[in-house]
Amino acid sequence: MKLFDGIIISKIDLDKTTQNGKNICDLYQPLVEKRLKQAKNTPFNSASFVMFSGNQKGGNSSEVKLLDRLSWIDDQTGNYIRSVLKIQKKDKTIGEFLKWKCLYGLTDKEISEKLNIAERTIRKYKARAYYHLAVYSNQVEFIYEKTYYFQFD
Repeated sequence: MKLFDGIIISKIDLDKTTQNGKNICDLYQPLVEKRLKQAKNTPFNSASFVMFSGNQKGGNSSEVKLLDRLSWIDDQTGNYIRSVLKIQKKDKTIGEFLKWKCLYGLTDKEISEKLNIAERTIRKYKARAYYHLAVYSNQVEFIYEKTYYFQFD
């Protein structure tokens, strides 16, 4: 059984894959933001009266725990959040960029201020971050080559 029936995958199209990652970020960011707002207005569980505030102190803040909890939901938005959190564990800078850009919708300037790095550095990592997001979301674009054989009688 031939998997691609004569089509050979020669390499990944980096530009299209990066654009796919950006499109995924643009598509899911409002959904995540809406889900976060809904979750902040409800108790964490039925036995708890703890409400979430916008205060983000560090790695153990309620916001981080809430994102982790939302990633457990088995739907497309939950899978998206889970992908961003996985990338964040693999590469801190890229993951932090994706977290602030794709989950909270901050601008590059706002992200550079949050991370205390230059905006130029953010622009440097942006393409790679979107590429990783596309890979984790199974939105990789390949360049295909087809070989045609002609027979003359």
